Amino acid sequence: MKLARYSASDGTEKFGIYSDGAATDLSSSYRGFADFVTDIANLNTAASEGSKIRVEQTRLLPPADRSSKILCMAVNYYSHIKEMHEDKTQEPILFAKFFTSLTGPYTPIPRFSISQIMDYEGELAVVIGSPTKNVSREDAWKHVAGFTLVNDMSARSLFRVPQGEGIMKDWFSCKAIDHSTPVGPWIVTPDEAGDFASLHVETFLNGTKVQSGSAPDMVFDVPKIIEHASSRLTLEPGDIISTGTPSGVGVSRKRTLERGDVVRIQAEGIGDIENHIV
Repeated sequence: MKLARYSASDGTEKFGIYSDGAATDLSSSYRGFADFVTDIANLNTAASEGSKIRVEQTRLLPPADRSSKILCMAVNYYSHIKEMHEDKTQEPILFAKFFTSLTGPYTPIPRFSISQIMDYEGELAVVIGSPTKNVSREDAWKHVAGFTLVNDMSARSLFRVPQGEGIMKDWFSCKAIDHSTPVGPWIVTPDEAGDFASLHVETFLNGTKVQSGSAPDMVFDVPKIIEHASSRLTLEPGDIISTGTPSGVGVSRKRTLERGDVVRIQAEGIGDIENHIV
């Protein structure tokens, strides 16, 4: 089952179950997108009562609620750790983005004006489906509603800030820029997407494959990440946890994104997102 959020022809935001280019509009049946995500067990019944609406790709919105927390894993693929000359951390390192950081799965993205280096990071993400606090590894998957894709766009020039004789890492400036992080194209439930460990994420720059990775290369798996995050704060329905990126990012290739570039991220079982840099 694919859970999508989209813009209707009159500009209003809607959400529903997406299939074959159309969505069953269930917006009036729930208080909001997060409430919709919590009710997966009953959505097939609800869908039989909703009206079908054709949805063009360009009208798809990031599958998130305005209250969603967006948590992202740093250096969580062994291959990425190697290319960035980093060390493996003993515990997961997460940074936050915001709803205003997100953009649609096919929405053009303006070239950053405040950073000389604009970079892509193709990632697999999980979406929380029920309130989650102090959950154990063993129970973590019970709180996952489904999977989606994230392009963790980064303003690399803003990341390292001089501090005395050292350097401080500014995750906020590097990662949280308005409307810079494509997410989507929808949330796919695990029964349709398959086992997370079998998913394979790939990134293409202007049609050339630049990244390829899957869960076995992750330092910390999804249950460990959820256990760790939920020990710090309460995860809520609609929250997104992006699990990190494999090797092949632009900065390691000495390649910054420029106007005219096209970045596509795909994973069989989920779909793809594609964004033009303008």
